[in-house]
Amino acid sequence: MKKILFVLVMGFSVFAIAQENDVNQNDLLSKKHEVRIDVLEALAIPNIEINYEYVISKYSGAGATISFSLDDGFSEYQQYAFAPYYRQYFFNKKEYGARGFFVEGLLKFAGGDDSYENNGYNGDDFPTDFTTGGGDWFNAGVGVAIGQKWVSNNGFVFELSVGGGRYLLDPDFGPDGFFRGGVLVGYRF
Repeated sequence: MKKILFVLVMGFSVFAIAQENDVNQNDLLSKKHEVRIDVLEALAIPNIEINYEYVISKYSGAGATISFSLDDGFSEYQQYAFAPYYRQYFFNKKEYGARGFFVEGLLKFAGGDDSYENNGYNGDDFPTDFTTGGGDWFNAGVGVAIGQKWVSNNGFVFELSVGGGRYLLDPDFGPDGFFRGGVLVGYRF
C-alpha cells in the first residue's frame, strides 16, 4: 500500500511539474513585446539606444530603435537616429520563439552636427588662418545585422549583434555609413 501511495504521489508531482512547465511555455508564447537597452553603446559612446520589438511569430519580429547622443561635442557620430527593422530567426527549436540566431534588415534615419574648426599655426605658434566647415546633417540609409538573442524563462533578454549599412543620400558632409550592433539587455512582457 505504501508503494502504491508513493507511486501516486510521485506521479502527481511529475504531472504538476509538467503542467507548470506548460504554463510557463504558454506565458512566454503570450509575451509579444520586448524592450532592450544597448549597454555597450551607453558605456563606449555617450549615447542612449532604446529598442522595442514586437514578436510576430516564433520565427520573426519587427521593431524600432531610437537613439540620441548625450554629448554634443561627440560629432563623429550621430546626435539622433530612428531605425525600424525586421528580423528573421533561425535554428529555433523552442516552442516560444523570437530568440536564437537572427538576421536583420533595417532602415536608418539619422542626423547630427559635423561642424569643425581648424586653426593653422606658423612656426612661432601664432594662428595664421582660421577655417570652419561642416554643419548639420541628415541622412537615410539601409543596412543589415546578424546576432544572437537569449531569452530566459522569466522574460529577461540578452543580445549580441553586429552589422552596418550605408547612407543613401549625398549631403555635403556627414558620415557615409553606419554601424549597427552592440550588447543589449532587456525584458520581454
